[in-house]
Amino acid sequence: MKRRDFLATGLATVAAGALVQRMLVAAEPAKETARIDGAGGIAQHPRDTKLCVKPVMTNIIHSDEWQGPCRWTSVKPEVEKSNAEKRFTEWAKQLKEKGIGRVEDVQLLEPVHVTFSENWIIKSDQIAKLEADKNQTDVYFIIASGSARSAYEIGNMFNKPIVLDGLNCRNVSIAGYVLAKENEVFISGNDMDLAKLLSLLRARKVFRQTKILYPTNGVPSFSPDTVWDFGDLQKRLGVAVKTIKYRELIKEMNRLLYDRAENQRAETDATELVRKADKLFIDNKFVVRSMLFDRCIRNLMAQHGCNAFTIDCFEFCPSLLPQKWFVTPCLQHALFGNEGIASSCEADLGILLALRLLMSVSNKSCHQGNADPRPGSTFRINHSAPSMKMNGMNAPGLPYQLGRFVDQGWGTKAVIDFMNNDEKTVTVARVDPTATKLLVLKGTLVGSSGWDKDLLGCSVEAVIKPPEGRADEFLRRRMIYGNHLSWVYGDYSKELKTLGEMLGLAVEVIS
Repeated sequence: MKRRDFLATGLATVAAGALVQRMLVAAEPAKETARIDGAGGIAQHPRDTKLCVKPVMTNIIHSDEWQGPCRWTSVKPEVEKSNAEKRFTEWAKQLKEKGIGRVEDVQLLEPVHVTFSENWIIKSDQIAKLEADKNQTDVYFIIASGSARSAYEIGNMFNKPIVLDGLNCRNVSIAGYVLAKENEVFISGNDMDLAKLLSLLRARKVFRQTKILYPTNGVPSFSPDTVWDFGDLQKRLGVAVKTIKYRELIKEMNRLLYDRAENQRAETDATELVRKADKLFIDNKFVVRSMLFDRCIRNLMAQHGCNAFTIDCFEFCPSLLPQKWFVTPCLQHALFGNEGIASSCEADLGILLALRLLMSVSNKSCHQGNADPRPGSTFRINHSAPSMKMNGMNAPGLPYQLGRFVDQGWGTKAVIDFMNNDEKTVTVARVDPTATKLLVLKGTLVGSSGWDKDLLGCSVEAVIKPPEGRADEFLRRRMIYGNHLSWVYGDYSKELKTLGEMLGLAVEVIS
């Protein structure tokens, strides 16, 4: 039905409608309560995270004027110093005017000029130039004039990665030494320019700052192929999982249900979501409930410093809280995806980590779901968890419809017609249960379903064709990686391989 008709229907049967109406009335707000101070903000929101780059130019200032096998021309020390300072000033000015990398990826720190003599030692007065913002610095971008070893020493001194521009003889020499010392160095080249390299390093930073809110009473995940070793996950990759008991979820949701201001806010948000929808198969009052649940989860994330979310439908459902509140997590995944927040179905951290990687390299939201073989050497990905920003966070959202998840008419979910888009190349990804491996597929979108239909349950489907002759290989590799898959429009297989390796993951690409 069209938007103008949605108030006339919404429930599957008269009996179900009567049941739901009684439960809604029973939960009507009875009093107002104070909002939690500071609630609603996402800690270390991915869209606000930038890579802090410290530009450093090194130069040698000789103690005297002479010539030899390492110095075929020479000038007096004061002239050499003046020339070096001029080069640095011009370089620093260019960096500040033109930037380095994409402005949404990089925060440029104050450039520094480090000099030394022919003894090649970086003295304390030069090291002091790097001390002020050492804690803020994520990487050192170094122009290593005068000495190859100095670049290594700067990175090693502060235990930070170094970035070099261009695969020239000096940079490669530096890299060989740095890697042999088991430190980190990255070099841009024709195959990956500096902006892309910095973007991937920023994506790694975002990944390592991931903190997942996971409401659970300790019931084992229904998806046994999820990542289960939370301690190792945090120690090795920096990803933290914050579990909270259902009683905390209940307390916050009940508070919102009885807060008149929050209900009015949810109604406003729901009205806007409904207004933009192409078609509705759900009553507005259930969309309001979903927006209250959205607020509930965001408040809890703010309280616990989280910037990602998951919940296990197969633990949530038997708690009867979805029935009581008339919500499913489906819309939550869509809304979070729209702003680049990783949010996964069924407490599956393997798919959540893949979502985080895909969104970071593409700046697009994802679709996720179960994967099953289909005829014609294809497979489907099917869950009601797409997002509208699948063409890009800064691009117009894709058209969407709002559907119902259950026969009683509630459980808001977004529906996208995936085939109604110019881009048909897609990238699929999954992280294995040990969080040590990443599976990547470059495929082609060949079908979708769910649009314009009043379907229940997980019913938003994408059909994907792997490269010719490799469908069985890909589907069988999932025995190692697990079931759920995520995907985005476009080919990001190369970026995912590089990012995965930056994180120490073994990356397998089928393209």
